[in-house]
Amino acid sequence: MDDGIGKTIKLFLLWWSLYFATLIIGTILGHIFKNIEFMKWALVAGYLLIIVLFFGKGYVKLSFGRIEKPMVWPAVGMSVLIATSQAFVLFSALSLLDVDLLYQGEELERRQQFFSGIAGALNACIFGPIMEEICFRGLILDGLLKTRCRPWLAILISALLFALLHGLGANFVTAMLFGILVGWLYWRTGSIIPGIIIHITNNSLTAIDISNQTNAFYLIILVVSLVLLVYGVWWFWKKSINDSATS
Repeated sequence: MDDGIGKTIKLFLLWWSLYFATLIIGTILGHIFKNIEFMKWALVAGYLLIIVLFFGKGYVKLSFGRIEKPMVWPAVGMSVLIATSQAFVLFSALSLLDVDLLYQGEELERRQQFFSGIAGALNACIFGPIMEEICFRGLILDGLLKTRCRPWLAILISALLFALLHGLGANFVTAMLFGILVGWLYWRTGSIIPGIIIHITNNSLTAIDISNQTNAFYLIILVVSLVLLVYGVWWFWKKSINDSATS
């Protein structure tokens, strides 16, 4: 087995073991104390441990990759723009098509309870996104890109695995599209940071409610957001990268 892919597999197994252990410990604590808050804070601690371990040990590089220094802060702003615009493109398009891929009923209530409060917000909006980017872009996609795997195939594989983590139901399609977008950005920039910013912003935007609006409203949001999304992607393609540099 190639040393590079072998190392990637070992690190993925380490990530998955720690992630699974965190879920188990959190669940046990929640049942023992009969309080979901114990579970949520256990997840905060476990997620933070994974993040510190993988960045601290250099298993995943926390750098701006091929993004040129003068473009670092514009890249941060463009990452926020892409995150916001893609979220509104998706939501407005689904609303116009009268298609609901989001959680409903008891599942929605359960998730709202789980992600409520300080610990829930930290898990959903900060530590969870960072941890997932470490795994699916920093480990899996990076490992595939270092093999003979074609970039588009590597991006699709990592996006598919990312989508499967979110289940085969409600969020599979949206997670797959999201994974392709941030995967492309990782391939383009050699940096995990844009993906982290986009992931954190995207998850934080779930607090905004623009449901029950008119079709005209959704159409305007769709057009404006799509233009901004295309511009953000074009910016990363044309403006931010020194193609002669290596990651």
